[in-house]
Amino acid sequence: MRFTTLSFLLFFAILYLAYWAASGRLRLHLILIGSIIFYAAWSIPFALHFFGIVGLNYGFVRLMFRAKAKAGDGESPGQSGLAGKWMGLAIALNIANLFLFKYFYLFLTILFDLTGSPIFQHKIFNEWLYATTGNNAIILPLAISFYTFQLIAYVVDVHRGQIAEDTGPLKFFVFILFFPQLVAGPIMRHSDFFHQLNAIRPNEEYIRRGLYLLLTGLIKKVVIADNCIAPVQAVFAAPGEYDAVSNLAAIFGFAARVYCDFSGYTDVARGLGYLLGLKLPENFRAPYMSDSARDLWQRWHITLATWLRDYIYIPMGGNRRGYWRSHLNLITTFTLGGLWHGANYTYIVWGFMHGIALSVERVYGDVRAKLNPESAASAAPEENPSGLRRMLAGLGRGTRMLIVFLIFCAGIIPFNSPDIYSAWEMTLQLFNFSGEGMRSKSNDFLLSMLAVTMLFNYIQFRREWRLPSPRTQYALLFVLGFITMALIGRFAPGGFDYIYFQF
Repeated sequence: MRFTTLSFLLFFAILYLAYWAASGRLRLHLILIGSIIFYAAWSIPFALHFFGIVGLNYGFVRLMFRAKAKAGDGESPGQSGLAGKWMGLAIALNIANLFLFKYFYLFLTILFDLTGSPIFQHKIFNEWLYATTGNNAIILPLAISFYTFQLIAYVVDVHRGQIAEDTGPLKFFVFILFFPQLVAGPIMRHSDFFHQLNAIRPNEEYIRRGLYLLLTGLIKKVVIADNCIAPVQAVFAAPGEYDAVSNLAAIFGFAARVYCDFSGYTDVARGLGYLLGLKLPENFRAPYMSDSARDLWQRWHITLATWLRDYIYIPMGGNRRGYWRSHLNLITTFTLGGLWHGANYTYIVWGFMHGIALSVERVYGDVRAKLNPESAASAAPEENPSGLRRMLAGLGRGTRMLIVFLIFCAGIIPFNSPDIYSAWEMTLQLFNFSGEGMRSKSNDFLLSMLAVTMLFNYIQFRREWRLPSPRTQYALLFVLGFITMALIGRFAPGGFDYIYFQF
């Protein structure tokens, strides 16, 4: 079920009424049942597979707690190492599951590119698979990337001692299967969620926040993102047929689409969570207002960036094993982050590009600090700067924001291209100043959607907005709801999956 369908609206309305009519642990059972129905509505066989993976992970968690308890009691010095082995088996299970369904075809592609042997062609494998199992391809299960990362984080945190006790299977299953964030995040941690399950109560402020997030998320997704899909993909499918201006407009249009689609999903997910009395972590914080590559990844897909830092970058050594090793760790981490997004060379290039950007920025900052150690102090803002100084400071930040946004847009080329060749063709076409190729009729529309997207970023960026009284907020929510329904009724192009469903 997509959040933008009437079937989901009916599903959530029934669950919502039953949820708040219940009390105590019964609410957790209702969330679990609702999450199972939500996932099974897509595929019952994959739902059974998903529940089996979650059950096996919980079994490993129980074994880890048992081994750690025995080691703590002094029963056996080897029990502590046994907990680590159980963690390793759990991680291996999750990675193997992800590899089989998401990366096996990429593995075949790499072998074919290296050897040229036809035995590694997808068609040959699919024919064998059909003759053996009756299935003509490996299908990617919904949400596999997101739930894999949550499961790995949980078992690692148990081993690190950051999760002190086994909270039982009910809370564990609710944590992994919680349907608002299940399909496309945000990627939750134990610390984000479990403490809220002990005292779920109706919260009027949560209701207002939830309704606001739901309405703005629907505008982002249905009105902006969905209307950008067709004109953007037309250019990305054949970049050589369009002129440089149309290629650039398509890149800007995709920037509008991917932000409004993904942050719109997160808004809806967080809104549903608030309505159920649960706060989900923020995943976007005005990323297009970033003034550095580091700042970008503190604002864009925040839960993924922190996951990569805590479970890949730091375990690889972080910045503790020498200066240049830290840069290698950084680039490797973001390259793997690119691979997480999809089983294609294009995503690897995209992750590598962002890793290089972060590394270059760090080197530049270090060199600048060495050459001018007083620059940081001289750059500190004055208590009462003049109007000219304020304007120049704003222009400086604006220039940095533009550069970071253009770096982000450069990454869009491989990210949204079907293959490396198309990405290269679009790159060349951007520098085709002869004007060859046709002009898309959607350029002005895509640029206007980017402008609206920047407005949403500015609203997020200005976090100190003064809120009106609760009564006025309800009136504004009513007006926003009316506007949202009018916009959706007028501009909804049809139902489209959220872009991160494919990851």
